[in-house]
Amino acid sequence: MDSRFFRLTTSLGRLQKLIRKIKTEGMGRVALKGSDTVVLCQLAAYPQGQRFAELTERCELDPALISRTLAGLTRAGYVNKEGAPGKYNALYTLTPDGQQCADRVDAVIAAFRRQADNGITPEELETFYSVLQRMTANLEGALQDAPALFAPLHKEN
Repeated sequence: MDSRFFRLTTSLGRLQKLIRKIKTEGMGRVALKGSDTVVLCQLAAYPQGQRFAELTERCELDPALISRTLAGLTRAGYVNKEGAPGKYNALYTLTPDGQQCADRVDAVIAAFRRQADNGITPEELETFYSVLQRMTANLEGALQDAPALFAPLHKEN
């Protein structure tokens, strides 16, 4: 068996669980959900606003989840919906309260990032993220070849 594969999958699985826990428990303490965090950060990165399709693409979340998240953030007074009626052509921007909340979220993320990066040099981090990005792209390409890779297992007589 390929021990690298198991190290990779178990490490990534543990990391994903930790990130989910931080997003749910940590953001829950400031009355936010994990998806709220992602959308707030994306809107903060684009002060001129974003349309629904842009948010869906940049957040890499399900459109239905983005829709529910935007509705909740709008009700909470963190997001303005401007312009065209309907959710798809409207422009979403942060309100002043939303910007303040996004700043708080960013500070929490920065604190966790500093802790996660503890004892790792900037060069090691750059290499890690470069390799992770390349590996992700390679696996996305491998999925294109999946039918050949997942040929039925059978014994030939």
